Amino acid sequence: MTKIRTSSIVWLAIGVLMIGSAMLVRWVVVPSLSKLPADLAQSQKYEGTMSALNPEAFAANDLTNLITPDLPITANRSLTVEATDGDTAIVTSNSTLTLPDGSTQKDVHSYAVSRVDYRPIQLSAEQQQTLVPPNAQNTFEDHEGIAFSFPMNPQTDGYLLYDSVTRSGQQAKFISEGTREGRSVYNYEVNASGPITSPSVMAQFKDFPPQLPKAVIAGLLGANIVPLDARAILHDNLAGLPDTVDIGFGSSNAVKLAVDTQFGAPLDVDQVQSMYVTVPVNGVNVPVLPLSTVRLLTADSEVTKLADNLSENATLLTTLGVWLPAVMAVVGLLLVVLGCKRWRRPLGKDTERRLAHV
Repeated sequence: MTKIRTSSIVWLAIGVLMIGSAMLVRWVVVPSLSKLPADLAQSQKYEGTMSALNPEAFAANDLTNLITPDLPITANRSLTVEATDGDTAIVTSNSTLTLPDGSTQKDVHSYAVSRVDYRPIQLSAEQQQTLVPPNAQNTFEDHEGIAFSFPMNPQTDGYLLYDSVTRSGQQAKFISEGTREGRSVYNYEVNASGPITSPSVMAQFKDFPPQLPKAVIAGLLGANIVPLDARAILHDNLAGLPDTVDIGFGSSNAVKLAVDTQFGAPLDVDQVQSMYVTVPVNGVNVPVLPLSTVRLLTADSEVTKLADNLSENATLLTTLGVWLPAVMAVVGLLLVVLGCKRWRRPLGKDTERRLAHV
C-alpha cells in the first residue's frame, strides 16, 4: 500500500504556479512593457542651419540681400503623453527652435495614437472633448502616418511620415539597411511637397501681399532666386502670366531617417524643409520665392545616448521575454516531474497491519 506525500503536492503546486507565471510574464507583462508608457516624457536635441527671406530687402526690392546666408540654429523636441484611454494615447510634440539671434519659435502639435503600434487613432468630436485634456485642445489635430515613431519591428515599406506643415502623410521609401552606434537600422527617405495648410504656419504670412507683379517674378527669375527645379517651367510660361499673379504658399520636405529595426525609433534624422511663395502655372503651384530653408540633424550626442538606451531596453526585454520565462518554465516542469515521481510512498508494515484491522 502507498500514501500520497504532502511534499509532492507542494512541489506539484509550485511547479504549476511557476509554469503559469512564466506564461504570464511572456504573454502579458512583456507586451505591456512594449506599449507606449502612460507617463512618457522625453526630449531630443537637433542642430542645423537656417536661411530666410529678409523682409527689409524684400520691401526695398534688394535682390542681392533678399535671402540671408545659412546661420546656425538648434532645436529641442519633447514628447509627452497627456492622457490615455486603454490602448489610445494623446501625445503632444513640442518643438522649440532657437534662431541665430537667440529668439525662439515654438511648434506644438497633439495627436491621438495607438499605444501598441503608434498608428493614428481617429477620434469623434465627443471623444476629442472627453479624452483630449484642456491644455491640448487647441493643438490637437487629426493626422495620417507616423507622427513620432515607427512601430516595433518595422517593415521596409508601406509607411507614411506625417508632415505638420502640409498636414499630410508623405511616403517613406526604404533605401537600405545599416548600423548606427552598434544598432541595426533601416534607412528611409521622404521627398514630398505640397501646399502649406497648417494654420499656425499660415499665420506667419498674414501680412504678405496676396499678389505679386509679373515684373517682380521676372526679376526673381533673372536673379536666380527662383528655386532651380522651377526655373525652366517659369521661364517657358512667364510671358503668358497676367500682370499681377495670385500667390500661394508651399513646402518641400526632404528627410533621411535611420530607424532602429527592433524598436522603430528614429535614431538619426536629417531633414531639410523649405517654404516658398508659389504661383499657379498651367495648374501647377510653382515656387518662385524662398521664404525659409531649415536643415536639422539629430545631434551626435543624442544618437549615442538613444542607441545606448535602446540597447539597455533590448537586454531587459530579452531577459524578461526569453530567459526569465524559460528558466521559470523549466524549473516549474522539473518540480511537476518531481512531484509526480514522489506522489506516493510505501506504507510501513506497522501501518499496513493497523489499516488491515480497521
